[in-house]
Amino acid sequence: MGPDGDFSTAEVHLARLNGYSPVSLGESRLRTETAGIVACHTLHLVNVKS
Repeated sequence: MGPDGDFSTAEVHLARLNGYSPVSLGESRLRTETAGIVACHTLHLVNVKS
C-alpha cells in the first residue's frame, strides 16, 4: 500500500496469530520529526509500573 498505507486485514490477522499486540498512535498523522518521540513516550507510559 505504500508508506502512507496501513497493514492489510490479512497482515494484522497473521501478526495477531503470531503473538503480536496491536498498538496505535491515534488517528492523526504525525510528522517524521515527532512520530518517533511520541511512539517512545507512549510505550514508556504503557510500561511504567505504578
